[in-house]
Amino acid sequence: MDNQEAKRALRKQATQTRRQAFEASAPAAAAALASNADFLCDQFAPKSVAAYWPIKSEIDPIPMAQALMAKGCVIGLPITPQEGLPLAFHQWHDGEALEEGPYGTKQPAAAAPQLMPDLILAPLLAFDEAGWRLGYGGGFYDRTLADLEAKGHHAQIIGLAFDEQQVDAVPIGAYDKPLSAILTPTRFIKAQTE
Repeated sequence: MDNQEAKRALRKQATQTRRQAFEASAPAAAAALASNADFLCDQFAPKSVAAYWPIKSEIDPIPMAQALMAKGCVIGLPITPQEGLPLAFHQWHDGEALEEGPYGTKQPAAAAPQLMPDLILAPLLAFDEAGWRLGYGGGFYDRTLADLEAKGHHAQIIGLAFDEQQVDAVPIGAYDKPLSAILTPTRFIKAQTE
């Protein structure tokens, strides 16, 4: 089985696993993530944090973003570009209206100030202990990290997941970027690729 076939097979399985975890514990999982705001501030001391507006069965980072905002972090959400381009993060304040984006996403207005985040909270379908992330296959987060690095800006990226989303090994390709760490409702896993 080649790399792309292995990713497709794992995506199918991981989508079902994540949906089951979401149905069993979504509100409690979001609250558990939010309770780690102090820990993330201590570990990474971020001034700006990029979160995401959850879609499908993604674990909800918004309570955590609200907790980080209360600690003085500037929060951004991605504006999804055309395929093949990196994400752009724009500032968002709790309660601000969001616009409809592609793939069922919600995003800030393009006129909102752009943000160069210190810390990126990323959704995923599956992760492994080494710090590899399986996404939807669009490559948006990998391109975004490469784009930030090309601009001389280093951002830490934390994958947010239900515990059940861990797998033995995520198939990786030449352009895949590892996570800095993974945060689940019960664990903080420092990536072994760092």
